Amino acid sequence: MTVAAWKQFLDDESSWPAASRTTEHAIVRDTTSATTFVKRKRMSPEERHLQIMRAAVKIIAVKGFWGMSLQDIADEIGITEAALYHYISSKNELLNMVLAEGYDTPEADEYNAVTAAVADADGHHGYCLPRYCTNVVLYNLQRPEMVQLFSMLNGEALNPAHPAHQFFIGRHLRNWEKVGSMNWILPDGYDEERLYHVYTLAMSAMDGLQYRWLADHSVNLLEEWIAFSDEIFPESVWRGFRDPAEYDTAAMPCLTPFTLQAREALAAE
Repeated sequence: MTVAAWKQFLDDESSWPAASRTTEHAIVRDTTSATTFVKRKRMSPEERHLQIMRAAVKIIAVKGFWGMSLQDIADEIGITEAALYHYISSKNELLNMVLAEGYDTPEADEYNAVTAAVADADGHHGYCLPRYCTNVVLYNLQRPEMVQLFSMLNGEALNPAHPAHQFFIGRHLRNWEKVGSMNWILPDGYDEERLYHVYTLAMSAMDGLQYRWLADHSVNLLEEWIAFSDEIFPESVWRGFRDPAEYDTAAMPCLTPFTLQAREALAAE
């Protein structure tokens, strides 16, 4: 059964970019056509850096790294390729800039975590993993172009010769180091290994669903994810741990005993 607090997200697509909204027709989602650039002659180095990165996201999302050229980027922002070399030295540098600044950002981490947090009367904090995962989907709905970029590069980077190969091969474990260190509140029976497995399952399902969403404009990413979430985090097991709105102060007056850290400490005694 869908978490009641999540129904509001399904009912409001008004804040989503047009490319994230659904249609009745099964056509490929166009995430880049609405992207425009202000082609001013004089820009500060910071403004030009941001403009180049945004242009790179648009071009790579469509052509991939192998198909993109620096001339494509220069044409997109209205400068010569020679002028572009004043800001970047190579395609690889441009790709590294996009990966470092565009996708796994502190802003994304904060968005995903902040409304997944719950606190008890004594100020102990914990996080609800199902809501955290739903937040990832909500955040990605706001940046469909970046989702297409990620999907394109993730496929290309299976080739060991791809400059982003190591980035994508190690990305899941890097994210797990961050996620695994968070103070999750969990149902009985969840240790670190089981938490890792359910997190991996959730992220893998999300990646696969995003591919389908990009390929079919009639697919509602959030609606599909919530249906997936009901299977990955079943109400019979996860009720009370799915969303801060479900927090029952009578059942859990103190959150600490329900955290992974507390269970591991108890098991070590």
